[in-house]
Amino acid sequence: AVERLRDRITPHLLISEIRTVAADDLWMSPCYKRPSVAIHFTWKQEWPAVKRLLPLIERELSPFQPRPHWAKLFTLSPSELRPRYEKLGDFVQLVKKYDPAGKFRNDYLNTNLFAD
Repeated sequence: AVERLRDRITPHLLISEIRTVAADDLWMSPCYKRPSVAIHFTWKQEWPAVKRLLPLIERELSPFQPRPHWAKLFTLSPSELRPRYEKLGDFVQLVKKYDPAGKFRNDYLNTNLFAD
C-alpha cells in the first residue's frame, strides 16, 4: 500500500524499516491480539512535508486498520484511533483508579485517550 506513495515519500525519508511483530496481550499495544507488520520511517527534519505525508500514508494503510505506535508520529483523530484499541475502556478505568488526579497524564494523552 505504501509503495504507491514512494515518489512522494522518498525525498523526505532518511531510512525505513519493515518488520513483522508477533501478536501480544498488551492492551494498548499496536500488536494486541494480532500479528502485525510494522513500518517505521525515519524522516528528514522537514516537519511541514512530513505533516502533509502522514495522512496520505494513513489513508493508504486504512484498509488494514493500522494501530499507530503511541510514541510515533500520526495524524489519526481520536475518533478514528480509539475504536482500534478494544481494551481502551478497560485501560482508561485502570488509569482513573490508580491516577485519579491525572498526575501522569499530559495534553497528548488527554486528547487521544481520555477525552469523551
